[in-house]
Parts: sequence; C-alpha cells; structure tokens
Amino acid sequence: MNRKNDPTRLIIVRHGEVEAAGAMIGSTDSPLTSEGRETLKCVSRQLSSEPLAAIFSSDLSRSVESARIVAEPHGMEVTVEPSFRELDMGRWDGMEIKTLLERERDLMEAWWRDYENFKTPGGESLSELRARVMGLLGGIIERYRGESVCVVAHGGVNRVILLEAIGAPLNRFHSLGQEYGAVNRIDYYQDGNAVVTLLNGPPCL
Repeated sequence: MNRKNDPTRLIIVRHGEVEAAGAMIGSTDSPLTSEGRETLKCVSRQLSSEPLAAIFSSDLSRSVESARIVAEPHGMEVTVEPSFRELDMGRWDGMEIKTLLERERDLMEAWWRDYENFKTPGGESLSELRARVMGLLGGIIERYRGESVCVVAHGGVNRVILLEAIGAPLNRFHSLGQEYGAVNRIDYYQDGNAVVTLLNGPPCL
C-alpha cells in the first residue's frame, strides 16, 4: 500500500565480489566472481519478503547482474540507470593502488587530501559523482513516496548517498564501510529528514 505520510524506504545494496578485486575499479567493468553471485543470493533471500515497489541498478554489468539476483524472488524487472554508475577514475581505472603509488604518488596524495574536489586524471571528482547520483535519487524518492525501493550500485555511489543522508562531508568518504553485498537502509521523511537505520549490513543473516 502506498501511504503518502510514511517515509520512503531506500534499500541500498553493493554488488558482489568482482574478478578485478583489489584494483581501482570505477567505470571500467568487471564481472562477478562465483562467490560474488553466492553473496547476492544471500541478499536476495534477505530481501525476499520486502515489499519493493521498484529495483534500480547502475548500468555496469556487475551491478545489473547483482540487481537481477535480488529481483528474482519478486518477479520484478530491473530499471538500469547510468547515473548510478561508479566514480569514473579516468586513467587510474583498473590499476592497482601499489602501481599508482609507484607512478603517481603525488597525485594520489593530492586525492587523499581533497576527495571532494580532486578530479582523477581524465575522470571525475566525488562532488561530481554526488551531483549525478543525488539528482536522480531525489526524483526516485519523491516518485515512490511512502514505498520501499532498492538501488543496487557501488561502494562509491552508496557512500555518497549515505553521507548525504547523515549530513556528513565527502571528506569522510572512507569512514563508511561498504563490503561486497552490503545492505543499507535509509528512511526519507516528508519534512526532509533522513534516518539511516542500517549501515553496511551483512548480506547473509
């Protein structure tokens, strides 16, 4: 039932483990591992009784496949949204941190000092990521007022949504854990308040 005075519940899920785990994976695609698929099956069972009105996903295959696993017990189609794509890391995309520290330590340190505004070479900044993600999410929250919606996305996308919900700056980006298959819940009220009721929850309970 759509109850307009109830909060809109947003369930945010991170995709499962990918084959390129350990590298700087942003807009570069990388498929799920078999373990990643099993993790999302746990998430799917956990959310099977959730009265979801819609399921959204980033357009990257690791997210789309994860979202389809979540959607299966609901018999729902996944709505793919490019705006939920992970941070574009530019020429760093797909590279290991060890290699980057050897080749571009100064730029890496500049990034660590200013996550919000530093733009990765050929990529985007966290403030740009937040703008595109929140621009889409605001409309979804309003459209599904009083209902529950699931978004299956990425560690970076999930963190900017969570930081926005608690009113924390983007320089606290790495203060929030987001494991593979993490489940998060946020209730959005009509007065503009957002309450995070679950953060980095385990996929298998």
